[in-house]
Amino acid sequence: MSIKDGEYYAELFNEYSKMLTDNQRSVFEMYCMCDLSLGEIAEIKAITRQSVLDTVTKSKKLLLDLESKLHLVAKKNAIYELIGSLTPQNTQEIGESIKNILGDD
Repeated sequence: MSIKDGEYYAELFNEYSKMLTDNQRSVFEMYCMCDLSLGEIAEIKAITRQSVLDTVTKSKKLLLDLESKLHLVAKKNAIYELIGSLTPQNTQEIGESIKNILGDD
């Protein structure tokens, strides 16, 4: 997993972790946030390395599926980008853009 992929999955995890099972959340957090290897996680959880890999794979798929349906991370990032470009002259325009992103017409 590249650094960019890791950062993206961390964002997804931060947004959707409540949608994972307790075990998925625990394993994925150790893998993605704590940067532990599959073997290290397997040892800590007293499960096989294959079981850890299966859990990580299923968690990634679920997180990607949630984002493809809800777009919360994409919307949040778009809003942060707009806020970063905020000036006294474009306040109303930025406000309208944020409303459009959120679907608040």
